[in-house]
Amino acid sequence: MDEATCLNPFCEIEEYEVDKKEQVGFIINELKEKSLSKALEKSKDLQSKLAKIPIHERLEVLDKVGKLWAEKLDRGEYNQLKSFLAKSTGYSTQLIELELSFVTFVLNGENIRKNLEYSFSKRIEGLHRFIEVEDQESYRFVPAGPVVIISSGNSLIPPLIPTVLSITTGNFTILKPSISNYFGVVEVCKLFKEASIGSETAKLMMNALTISYFTHDSDKLKYILGKAPVGVINFWGGEPARTYISKLVSENPNHPRLLINGPLTGVAVIDKASADENTAENLALNMVLYDQQLCSSPTRAIFIGSWRDAIKFAEKVGTALNRIGKEYPSSTNESSTYTLQSVRRALQLGGSTVYASNESENMWTLIVSKGESALENVVKSFPAFNIYSRRRFIEIIVIEDYNQLYRLVDELPVNEAYSGVDKVQTVGLALSNDKVEEVSEKLTSYGVYRIVPLQDMSIRSALEPYDGVNLASFFTNTIYLRKKPIEW
Repeated sequence: MDEATCLNPFCEIEEYEVDKKEQVGFIINELKEKSLSKALEKSKDLQSKLAKIPIHERLEVLDKVGKLWAEKLDRGEYNQLKSFLAKSTGYSTQLIELELSFVTFVLNGENIRKNLEYSFSKRIEGLHRFIEVEDQESYRFVPAGPVVIISSGNSLIPPLIPTVLSITTGNFTILKPSISNYFGVVEVCKLFKEASIGSETAKLMMNALTISYFTHDSDKLKYILGKAPVGVINFWGGEPARTYISKLVSENPNHPRLLINGPLTGVAVIDKASADENTAENLALNMVLYDQQLCSSPTRAIFIGSWRDAIKFAEKVGTALNRIGKEYPSSTNESSTYTLQSVRRALQLGGSTVYASNESENMWTLIVSKGESALENVVKSFPAFNIYSRRRFIEIIVIEDYNQLYRLVDELPVNEAYSGVDKVQTVGLALSNDKVEEVSEKLTSYGVYRIVPLQDMSIRSALEPYDGVNLASFFTNTIYLRKKPIEW
C-alpha cells in the first residue's frame, strides 16, 4: 500500500486522467479537472436511473456489501489493512480491529432503513415515487446532488456514514477521504464491484461513487468547490479549512448547498448514586477509544456529589484505565511526554488532585478540580497542550448542585483549553433514574446534539441525526405535487 490508487476503481467512465503527487510518503493520484467534468456530465443520468429503483433494492445492495466485508474480515483478508491503518492513524491495532468490525453495522440494510424512515417521516417509498400525504397532495424525494463529501481523518467510520446515505438516496457522490483512512475507505467501496455481479442496481450504485484524494491546495479541489455543477457539499472538519472551503463554495455559480460538521466534543456527567465500578469502567473505556479524538469522546467530566465521593470515583477510574488502556496500547513521543509532565505538576501546584500513569503505552491522566476548571490557566502556559494533543486525559470537576452542571457545559467552547471546538456534541449520563429526564430536558437549552448513556457515548443508533441534521434529508430535495385546486 505505497500508492493511493485513486478515484473510482470501477466506474464505467473512460480514461480517467490523474496527476501524481507525493503526500506524506504516498504517491497520490488526483483526478484531473477534465475527468471530473466527464464524471459530472454523466451524473444527472446516473441519478435519474438510480432514483427510479425501489428503495428496498438499494438497501439489499448495501446489506450485501456489508456481509461481504464481514466474510472477508473473518477470513483475515484485511490483516494487512489493519496494520497499515494502525500506522497511518496512530491508533493501536486492537482499536483498528474494533473499527473494522463497525463497518458491517454501518452497511446493515435494516439500520439504514431505520435512519431513512425517521428522516422522511416513515415514507421512504417517496425516494422512488410520489407518495400521497393528504388528499391529492404528494411528496417525492429526489437526489439533490451531485454530492461532494470532504471527510475527517480521525476514524474510518465517519467518511462511510454520509457516503452510504448519499448513494442510498440516489446521488452521484464524490468522496475525498483523509490520507490516513483513504485505503480503508477504498477497500470497503471496492466491494460494490463484487456485489454488482448479476445486479444492475449494485452496478448503478457502484458507478455513482467516485473516490479521490486531493491535496489541500489542489486546483482540482478548488474546481469542485468553486465552479463544478454540484448540488451539495458536506465538509467534516474545523479551521482553517472550514473558512477556506466556505469561501470557495460561496463563489460557486451553481450555488450548492453546504453542510459543515465542525469540531465538537463530549462531556460525561456522573452523580454519587451512579459512581460505581461499572461507571468508572465506562468512562475509562470511552477515554481510551480513539484516544478521545471523536466528537463524542468525553474530554471533561462533571461529578455531582462531595469531594470525598469524587476522589473515590477517580481512583476507580484510574484502576479501570490501568487495565483497559493496556488492552489498547498507545504511543507518545518525548516532547509530548515532557509537556504532559509539566502540565501535571502545574495542576498539582494549583490545587487539583492528580492521578496518572507513566507507562509509555498507556499514559493516562485524571485531574480532580473543585467547582471550576483548573485546566484553562494551565493551557495558557502550555498552548501545545490543546484538545487535539490531550490523549487519555480528563478533568473531573466536582460540584454539589445539579444546577451548576449546565454552566460547565455551556462555557466549555469559550474555555481556552478547548480552543478549536465549536460546542459540546455529546453528553454521556450516568445518573440516578429520577434525574435523567430532568437533566436531559434542561440540557436541550445549551446546544448539545446528543444525550446518551455514558457507557456507549461513541456508538450511534441507526435513528440518530448527525449534529442536529438528518443527512438523508439534506441530500435530497422534496418535490410537492398537488392535483386539486385549493378552495379559497
